[in-house]
Amino acid sequence: MSRLAVSVLIPALFASACVAAPMGQTPVTPVLASYFDCVRQGGGVVLSAHRAVSAPDHPENSIAAIEATGRAIPGAIVEIDVALTRDGALVLMHDDTLERTTTGQGRVADLMLAEVQAVRLEAGDGTVTNAPPPTLDAALAAAGRAGAIASIDLKPADESATMALARAVVAGVRAAGAQDRVILITYSAETARAVAALAPEMMISAGVNDLADLAGLSTPQILAWTGTREARPALWAALGEAGVEVQFGTLGRPGRRLDDLYAADGDLSEYRVLVEQGAVVIGTDTPLAARSALAGPLAAAGRCAGS
Repeated sequence: MSRLAVSVLIPALFASACVAAPMGQTPVTPVLASYFDCVRQGGGVVLSAHRAVSAPDHPENSIAAIEATGRAIPGAIVEIDVALTRDGALVLMHDDTLERTTTGQGRVADLMLAEVQAVRLEAGDGTVTNAPPPTLDAALAAAGRAGAIASIDLKPADESATMALARAVVAGVRAAGAQDRVILITYSAETARAVAALAPEMMISAGVNDLADLAGLSTPQILAWTGTREARPALWAALGEAGVEVQFGTLGRPGRRLDDLYAADGDLSEYRVLVEQGAVVIGTDTPLAARSALAGPLAAAGRCAGS
């Protein structure tokens, strides 16, 4: 899917996906729902780059990673993590503290935005860059330029803290006009229902172990996260029949993640098997390797962008 195709995806889907709602009510079907339906029905796949990274010299959750991944994998999802600073700004950061991924230190929640942006990001290979942790607004703009969908992780905390973060993220996404190209990641059934009601125009990633976990949710809005350990074809088939797209992760701890196990013998056909079994979104730490094994399914997803 080219960036031009992505640029025409949103208006095209808007015409087909948004149905009229009763006066005074918000439409409940996200624009992206039709796109993911098309990918599922056409045997396609979308790759989601964990923390947006596709190359080791790009820091996780960075503008460089978002743009490079979007260029390398048309139609990609870039998964990003957000945190609130002391002055209420949204910045990209996976950890509670700065130490692991930047030149700075301290808890993000204890720092002002200016203090967070005074530090510099470090890549996974140890490279220190000139880039600060970006704001969510800058990250959404970068994803838009790259033709990527941003999947925003609402990291698990207590319910109150998670919902405070969710409300700030939803407001930020709306202010950026990015509602039609984001996914909000949740970690509990309660949070999924609350966030889905808060942002009915946005796609929601919800953990699903069986169909009962969909209770209280609008299925067109949901992408079902089904774990990182093993394929579950029976569950995936049931979800597909219910009109819900399956997500599966090959990411995880280096040496133990499926990405590494698949690569160990030089044969990456396991990625294709996942698609054949019903996976529609594959979350991966090695998206370029996965891309090399999935030319056909990725092309099928690309055709959905122009439909």
